[in-house]
Amino acid sequence: MTASPFAVAALTCIHLSSVGALPREVHIDAVSPYLDGRREVRILISDRASRVSVRPRAAVYVEDGQSGTRLSVVQRGVLLSVARRGTKVHISGPGVRATRERIRISPVEGDRGVTVSTAGGWGRRGVYPGSLLLTATERGLRVVENVDLETYVAGVIASEMPSHFPIEAAKAQAIAARTYALQHLGGHAGAEADLCGRVHCQAYGGMPASDSRASTAARSTAGEVLLWDSVLVDAMYHSACGGTTATAWEVRQGKLLPYLRASQDSSHASPASAYCGQDHDVHWTKRYSLAEADRLVRRNLELLLGRPGLKPGRLRTLEAAIGPAGDRVQWLKVQTDVGAYEVRGDAIRWLFGDGRPGPRGLRSTAFDMRVETTAAGQPTSFSFSGRGHGHGIGLCQWGARGRALSGQSSYEILAAYYPGARVIDLSR
Repeated sequence: MTASPFAVAALTCIHLSSVGALPREVHIDAVSPYLDGRREVRILISDRASRVSVRPRAAVYVEDGQSGTRLSVVQRGVLLSVARRGTKVHISGPGVRATRERIRISPVEGDRGVTVSTAGGWGRRGVYPGSLLLTATERGLRVVENVDLETYVAGVIASEMPSHFPIEAAKAQAIAARTYALQHLGGHAGAEADLCGRVHCQAYGGMPASDSRASTAARSTAGEVLLWDSVLVDAMYHSACGGTTATAWEVRQGKLLPYLRASQDSSHASPASAYCGQDHDVHWTKRYSLAEADRLVRRNLELLLGRPGLKPGRLRTLEAAIGPAGDRVQWLKVQTDVGAYEVRGDAIRWLFGDGRPGPRGLRSTAFDMRVETTAAGQPTSFSFSGRGHGHGIGLCQWGARGRALSGQSSYEILAAYYPGARVIDLSR
């Protein structure tokens, strides 16, 4: 007898609860200081950089990051260079030269920001309006921005959603992004930050223009969050679902949440009429020769399975299993000459990329796989025909666009993607 999806979910819940892997509950009283401006969020915008350049767009203070002692006032347009010297940070430029354990750069007034550029490590060039804390680590320079929540949310919308999307889609994104950020505060505590600026937290490239659609969406929804009872929703979102959103527990272990469940996302209950159908990447194909797939398995499998030093052997074939919802591949069986391994959920996408979340690999787990063989039945290549882009959980960004164009409000859009959750304005 085959267990129903609900029975599987219940057993999964019991197991996850026993090992402490259920999503954490964040109540509104824990995040109110961020919503009313008493606390700022700390965003890791760059790490492991060999050199950082800073150019203020208005006057800034350069301060000792430990003591708070003011070292200099630097005027608009002056280029400052930052490098690591041993365990310390060295900053130099017209009117300032100092070496300290930490350096802080803070605006004298207003929020015009500073342009930050990095060399090496990860990060990007952008305009950041908050104060910047620069620290030397064993691997290079780290830059953390302290910024108010609403400015951060505007920056996320600008980075996560195309600027031409309708305002109601941008407002839905703003509420989801704000909720997601507050639910995941402290995710980079080891770097003395709450979140980072990369996609696996939320993409954030700094401050957009004040008259941009992103800024307008953030301002018009300020203080609004998604709640399930009195607990913040884990407001996951993705680019395009391809016609059907995903149940979280099938894709991400530990995400057993009633408001993150699979549903048809089309105007006529058909993937052919998906709200996200205007995304030019909604349908995709990938093909890997046996040699290419073998190389990826050998490189990535140990990382994805958490088994350092694993020698998986030579790839023989792949077998995909569809989840109970009948839309996405729940696990991929990797058969080698020394054994069989199971890769589950989103890790299937990353197996064909860098072994970690990122742009490479399969666009989603909503795919059909075909094994091409020789006349003797030996696999020669693997072809994937898929739909959608991303994990498929929660808000579908291109779907939000389609819904907004059909006349739906931001609240109706959110109700569709987080069923049972409600929007509350905590700023009132």
